[in-house]
Order: sequence, then C-alpha cells, then structure tokens
Amino acid sequence: MHRAYQLFVVLVALLFAAVSSALAADDDTGSSVYRPPARIWHFVLRGVTPDRARWMVDLARSAGFEAVQVSITDGVKLDRAPWQARDDAWSKPDFFAWVTYAQENGMEVIPELELLTHQEKFFQGNFPELMFNRVTYDPRNEETYRRVLALLEELIDALHPRAIHIGHDEVAGYNVNSLKRWLGPGENMLPAELFVQDVRRIYSYLKERGIMTWMWGDMLIAPEEFPEMLDKHLHGSVPGYGKALRDKLPRDIVICDWHYFDDQAEFPSLAVMQQEGFRVIGSSWKREKTMRNFSRYAAGQGALGMMATTWFHVQRREWAVVERIIRTSGESFRRDFPD
Repeated sequence: MHRAYQLFVVLVALLFAAVSSALAADDDTGSSVYRPPARIWHFVLRGVTPDRARWMVDLARSAGFEAVQVSITDGVKLDRAPWQARDDAWSKPDFFAWVTYAQENGMEVIPELELLTHQEKFFQGNFPELMFNRVTYDPRNEETYRRVLALLEELIDALHPRAIHIGHDEVAGYNVNSLKRWLGPGENMLPAELFVQDVRRIYSYLKERGIMTWMWGDMLIAPEEFPEMLDKHLHGSVPGYGKALRDKLPRDIVICDWHYFDDQAEFPSLAVMQQEGFRVIGSSWKREKTMRNFSRYAAGQGALGMMATTWFHVQRREWAVVERIIRTSGESFRRDFPD
C-alpha cells in the first residue's frame, strides 16, 4: 500500500509538472511564450525614402530600441490594400527589404493599420457603401471585413508578426471640434457598441492566428474619470465610451495609452487599465518632460514598456526633431525599462 501511494504521488507530481510546462509554453494569444518589446519607436511610412527609413532603424538601434511600430498607409503598394498608393509609395519588395533590415538589426516589426477610424487614410473615400460616416467604416457591413481581413492576411503571410496594431483612435465626433472637422450634415458619431463589435471581430481573427492585438487607448479614457490628467487626449466622454467601453474588451489586448503634453508626474489611466487586467504600453511624443515622467511612472506601475512616436515630423523631413525624439526617448526608456 505504501509503495502504491508513493507511485501515486510521483504520478501526480509528473502530471502537475507537465501541465505547468504546457501553460508556460502558451500566452494569451495561443502562441509560444512571447515577451512584447519594452522599448518601441513609431513612425508613419509615408513620404519617406527607404534610405532614410534605414537611417531611423540605425538611430533607434543605437538608442536602445527593441521594436518599431510602422503605420502602413498609402506609402506602400500592397496587393490587397484599399487605398490609392502615392506616386512615391514603396513597392512590396522595398517594404519587405526594409522589414528584413530592421529585423536583422534587432528590431521586432509591428505593423499598424488605421482600422475603423481615420478612414481618410485607409479606404480613402473609395468605398462609400462601406462607410458609417465620411471617416469611419461600418462594422455592420460584412463586405467591410472582406477587404480588411484580406489586407491583414497579406501582411500576416508576408511578415509573420507577433503583434498587429489596429488603430481605433480619435473616433470622429468625440468632441465639438472633431464633430465640426470630420462629420458633415446628417452624419453621426459611431456608437460605442459598434466600436466594440469591430474590435472583437478583428481581435478574434488575430487571436486565431496566434497574433497579439494592440490598439490606441484614447477612446477608453475620459476626463471625468481622470480629472488630474490633461484632458486633450482623453476622448472617451461620449456615452458608451470610456470605462464602459473598457469593460467590454478582452483583457489580453495591449492598450497603447498615449499622452503627449502632460505636466504631472503621474498617469493614472495607465495604472487603472493595468489594474483592470489590460497590458499597457505608455506612448509619448516630443515633449521631453512628458516622456521622462511618463516613462518613469509606467515602469513603476509594471507596464509593458514605452513607445516613442514621431508622427508628421517624418513627412515634414524634420530630421533633427526625429533624432531628438529617438535619442531622448531612448535614454529614458532604457533607464526605466532596462534589459
């Protein structure tokens, strides 16, 4: 009896070890263990030459960055893209060669598509029948997803990314200025339930393929919830957005919480989303005080990392500004999120 009991204990221990090993081999995306990069830089691939883009890779590598999030719009010619490519757009071979260059220099490449919102950059008015309003596509139309998922499939087959950023920032109509700028007579802001529907549809598609979903977080937070923060980038005040929207999203989505001009030392939106179970990356821009404070705070809260954005400075060829952003951000991020 004693020997049988010992055998039972050994078998239970072996079973427990096997289960623990299996769980450790999978993360929430269903793929092998994946540690998202902690130091990311971001640029919009539009109106920039491959040589200059390689220069940015070299600069970012020297500044300690681990990954690049590249916003893909009409600056790249892709077979299934719904946009009209610019005259100076990169060919597919140009793009894939740059991706290879970045990877060979230690950079994970995270593609970003402007999905749902900012359709002046994605569908570009080419498919009015797919639009909820002029700059937001309609999640109720299945043809929308035939085109969106086809492009995602093309990128996945070519790049095999571990993560894809799906945009979803600045829903047209989130405040009076946005309403006046983007919505015409008779047009309405997208209801929050359709925002959730779209996120879940794309998230499910990516998760089935072992790919992590990243998205911007401005529509998930509101000034009413975070009065101590600069309200300029808290866009979730419309009913159904803000916390109500967060409550309906899968917790294994990575939220990129962007704040560009705040003066305060604390960024509680990041802490709250972390506490709710989301994984969060702080995102800064060119204001040095903000990037340093945000990076320090994010590290203290156990965030995944920080992202340095360069936005229109690349298209304006303001290379001194781009270099300053990358070098200064890299210094802060490497200090707060060391290897």
